[in-house]
Amino acid sequence: MKIKIEIEDRGMKSMHEFEGEITRDRIIDFLDAIGIFPDEAEEVPQTPAPKYEGGRTLRDKLETFIRYEFPNAWFSSNELRERYETLRDDIKLSTVSTYLSRMYYDGVLERRGNRNQRQYCLVSEEHLSEMEYSGANLKDGKERAVGKW
Repeated sequence: MKIKIEIEDRGMKSMHEFEGEITRDRIIDFLDAIGIFPDEAEEVPQTPAPKYEGGRTLRDKLETFIRYEFPNAWFSSNELRERYETLRDDIKLSTVSTYLSRMYYDGVLERRGNRNQRQYCLVSEEHLSEMEYSGANLKDGKERAVGKW
């Protein structure tokens, strides 16, 4: 495979060519290193991008990805899938939906909306303090499964 990237910025032009085994991560790391992506240091606390080690489950990877990409925002399963595929690997929407549902029942995510317009958000520290840890009961009267899937 061969990929060419041409960059023009304020009258300065450069061309970069990649040949051989090209991965999405290498291209993204290259573009990030040369400063193509806007500097978000002012908006986001300086934390290194998560590294996805081999041997971690897809659920762990998705949870880490959500914590990094959507720390304080509501998102749909489709928004998560599109963002994940842009930065990581291809993933089926049904797989994303399954893991989001499991994370909701494990108390990692909050959700709102009906099935067609469902959105998720990480459980806030404030919401965590309202939970009772003596089983599956929560102060808001909802019950969720306890344990791993």
